[in-house]
Amino acid sequence: MMKKMTISLFASALLVLPAIPVLSFAADTSKPTTINNGQINNGRVLIPLRAVSVNLGASVEWFQAEKEVKIKNGDSTIWLAANFKRAIIVSPPTTDNPDIPHQEYIDLDTATQVIKGTTYVPLRFVGQSLGANVLWNQQTKQATLTLGGMGLVVNMEQPSVQIPDKQKIMDPRLKLLSDKLNQAADVSSIKNISSYFKPYFTDKLIKSIVQNKGLNTASSYEAPASLPVYINKTSATLSQSVILANGLTGEDQYAEDRTINLVFTNGVWKVDSVSKGSRVLISGFSDFQPQ
Repeated sequence: MMKKMTISLFASALLVLPAIPVLSFAADTSKPTTINNGQINNGRVLIPLRAVSVNLGASVEWFQAEKEVKIKNGDSTIWLAANFKRAIIVSPPTTDNPDIPHQEYIDLDTATQVIKGTTYVPLRFVGQSLGANVLWNQQTKQATLTLGGMGLVVNMEQPSVQIPDKQKIMDPRLKLLSDKLNQAADVSSIKNISSYFKPYFTDKLIKSIVQNKGLNTASSYEAPASLPVYINKTSATLSQSVILANGLTGEDQYAEDRTINLVFTNGVWKVDSVSKGSRVLISGFSDFQPQ
């Protein structure tokens, strides 16, 4: 079983976005590139993965089946996975363990996320891990990165679907719906399934749960780590992931993905349908303990 590493003061510092003045670029820095599709999740900025390779000169790979990101930074490799709030940094072996690459596990405040087919990664952590200077302007909601002679200005994307603040899905509601879906995985102990789940699920989903005697999904999902994606004013999707088991060799972990379709009906957001998928990740994105 892996041992979780203590987060260094440097790593902890990566997780804070201070309000500061807009950066003035040095004279030898070329005109910065500006992108307008940054995202904010849990107060942290996410940027498209492509912006990292194009504007910061990093070697980046995206593994579609695993939904994993591999970023090369000199002798070190950064691994990220969609829907998980953890980064794995693999560096050359130390003198104490010359045959085993050194691994450090850093827990973040936000997760890597796939939004409408585009992969987004935590800006500050990735930027500073690559050696970039990262600054945040709270008033303009604008992030600025500089690395050598390169510069990148990140503006936040204006949502294509405008949802009134009072109608948006709040975190407590998302967590409640997630918890109820966990309960719906096994309904053998619930006497009146229809009335119990009516405040949280649509009649269509409840009927499916009754017919199938529960959802065919895991019951151990935690609070959603990713943002809901609004399709229109009355529908949205949400993706969650959970580690179900460690591989026999300890080199990988098995994850389940739960895609939730939400609808706004009678003044409240409810779950309308659920689907699931699976993938195999490199070990370390969760401190999973076998039962």
